[in-house]
Amino acid sequence: MAILSKIRDRSGFLIIVIGLAMFSFVVSPKDIIDFFSNKNSDIIGEVNGKEITYKEFATRVENAKTQGGQSSYGTLTIENMVWNQIVSEKIYESKLEEAGVIVGEGEIWQAIITSPQVTNSPQFKNAQGVFDENLLKEYIANLEADKTANGQASLQGWLSYEKAVKQNLLTQAYNELINVGVTVQEQEAVNDYVLNNTKVSADYVYLPFSSVDNTEVKVTKDEVANYIKEHASLYGTEETRDVKLVKFSFQASKEDEAEIKQSLAKLVEDKEEYNKISKTTEVVKGFKNTTDAYLFADEIGSDLPLENRFQTESEIPTVIKEEITNGTKGAVVGPYKFSKYYKLTKIIDTQKLPDSVNASHILINFVGAQSAQQNTTRTMADAQKLADSILAVVKKSPRKFADLAKNYSIDPGSASKGGDLGWFAYRSMVPEFRDFCFENNKGDIGVVRTNFGFHVIKIENQKDFNQAYKLATISRKIEASETTENKTFEQAELFANALRNGEDFDALAKEKGYSVSPVNGLKALDVYVGSVGENRRIVKWAFEEGTEINATQRFDLDEKGYAVVSLAGKQEKGVKSATSAFSQVEPILIKEKKATILKAKMEAGSIEAIAKANNVEVASFNNVTIGAPTITGVGIEPAVVSVASVTSPNNLVKEVVGNKGVFAIVTKTVNKPKEEEAKSNIETASSQLKSAVSRQLFTGLKENVEIKDYRASRY
Repeated sequence: MAILSKIRDRSGFLIIVIGLAMFSFVVSPKDIIDFFSNKNSDIIGEVNGKEITYKEFATRVENAKTQGGQSSYGTLTIENMVWNQIVSEKIYESKLEEAGVIVGEGEIWQAIITSPQVTNSPQFKNAQGVFDENLLKEYIANLEADKTANGQASLQGWLSYEKAVKQNLLTQAYNELINVGVTVQEQEAVNDYVLNNTKVSADYVYLPFSSVDNTEVKVTKDEVANYIKEHASLYGTEETRDVKLVKFSFQASKEDEAEIKQSLAKLVEDKEEYNKISKTTEVVKGFKNTTDAYLFADEIGSDLPLENRFQTESEIPTVIKEEITNGTKGAVVGPYKFSKYYKLTKIIDTQKLPDSVNASHILINFVGAQSAQQNTTRTMADAQKLADSILAVVKKSPRKFADLAKNYSIDPGSASKGGDLGWFAYRSMVPEFRDFCFENNKGDIGVVRTNFGFHVIKIENQKDFNQAYKLATISRKIEASETTENKTFEQAELFANALRNGEDFDALAKEKGYSVSPVNGLKALDVYVGSVGENRRIVKWAFEEGTEINATQRFDLDEKGYAVVSLAGKQEKGVKSATSAFSQVEPILIKEKKATILKAKMEAGSIEAIAKANNVEVASFNNVTIGAPTITGVGIEPAVVSVASVTSPNNLVKEVVGNKGVFAIVTKTVNKPKEEEAKSNIETASSQLKSAVSRQLFTGLKENVEIKDYRASRY
């Protein structure tokens, strides 16, 4: 009893211990340590010491998703947008605090009530159509009082709008503060205008880089490394990882396809089945002889939805078109392979149908119909009774249709035109309405019920008749069987196990005939991993402290298969390595080496002699400016035009390295704009400078702020 008493006294402690013990079975020791460490706290980032909480970030991400509706943006894109917004807010808030500038509640409210988005909203206008501030206050009060899920979501939306207004005021206030000190001196404006508008004419000889074969200029990793060392500021990088992987995808084997095809073939003919209840053998009708092909397909199951409509010849797959167009009602075609499916198609009906129809209708709604207004009280039975009564009248007196449509139809678009819907194509209307209009004849009148209500329809006209086919198609997706999936797993695991035992990734993949996919430059918050697609698990594994170079892991790609991944490289935050920057630096060094070779070909003392020595012509450009430095036949060459603009006429300048090659230049004329004309540029230059400062201000502020991003440990 004493032992039981102690257990009861310490039951809470025991529950915690047992819970942690069970927890340790499903997570690694590292995860347990992280769980209790700062990495998994509520702080997801910092901006100059100002904390960004996980709750704040997650709430704003969800709000952004809600407000975006069916946005084409992916989750990561939205998260990055929200992160950048919060970082921007923190930066501007801290800078304005340092400057002693505060954006108060009054300023935010004033910006809201003068915003066209608010003042133009009908929701906040009074009976005279004028914006009423009290209606806005009442709306906000109602949001705060509404504790329903929709109410709280709307409130969060409004609070997000207020934040956006505040952020805009912060940005505007700081930009204005900075722009007060942004001015352009008169001489600066004049010099800028002269520089960009001086017209230059010159003769030149052009030796293109493409004239030197790439085999003549090899670049080594050591040369790349030296270049990066000399230009370290240009090659800063975030922490990244390089991986290589082999995908083992679930793909249907020939045996799988044969089995799928055979399973469909068995559905065509009748078959005998033993009934355990009646203890007799019964004949079960197959797809060919069933009286309701759509019900049969629904009971059997189809991997693609069935279309209960007529199809034109152009809509029928080429692989069965001849059999369908030459077939008879009730015939079954297939099984046949089309795209990623095996299919079985039965001809339900064939008929000459119009391409388009002109019809009129009278729509009668009822409670629950899609067209019903809030004040609708008519029951479905009453609606049908009214529709039948109208039908009886218009069948006797078709001329009354237009007047009855104006008086009874709740479709405002057609009612004002006597019910006329104009011409429409086969797939423009809901199925019930469509079938009546296209499968009946000109002049026919009838009643059809749809989700919108009861329609009294009159077919006014039909045109362009073509043969159409109503088909019922059972589809089976061609996919791997369980046996094939097991074989795929076995292949992936054997490959991964061999790598764990020291085999070389590339050599083993080559031996097995597997395709290796490199994925370089993965960042800690990346979601997509090359051909694998979205897979955060691989990214997180690659960045884990315990994952070393050449470490290998097999990953489940959900229902698509497996990927065996090896960590190929690590790039810590700092300067890029020669390997990771090689593709960037190599073209620069190739250009430098080619320039050296081409410069050596310009030893002659005149432009004519240089041209003759290189078997090229002396060309010229006329009235080209630095503001638009395009040389016809060559391209944009600012360096060439700049050199020509500061060289005295008739003097030869050689070995000018441009964008496309090396040039020798003889300036002919340099025409500078008049000083009076240049002075008119002062206001324009000042405006352009202020705009440039505003555009680049945030980037400059961000570079001088310490930003800590812990998101990778959360996602």
